[in-house]
Amino acid sequence: MADAAFDAATCIGCGACVAICPNASASLFVAAKVAHLSTLPQGDMDKKRPAKMLKAMEDEGFGSCSNYRECESVCPKEINVSAITTMNRLLYRSR
Repeated sequence: MADAAFDAATCIGCGACVAICPNASASLFVAAKVAHLSTLPQGDMDKKRPAKMLKAMEDEGFGSCSNYRECESVCPKEINVSAITTMNRLLYRSR
């Protein structure tokens, strides 16, 4: 569990994923943070975190993920798009 949290926590917020994405989506960055925080025991405290973070992303004008997976290919920390899957699963469970 700690390894999974650490893998997601390695995101440095460099913006490479947003820059390469045709939709200018920050989903990989947001998903890495959601996956990191939700994997930790304290992450269960805020079930609405994925929805809040996605809303903040949309409010800032970022696009949504269309699964081009370009973000994964340029990520210097090799964060996998499975983090987006984790985020979406948590999002749908919270509704």
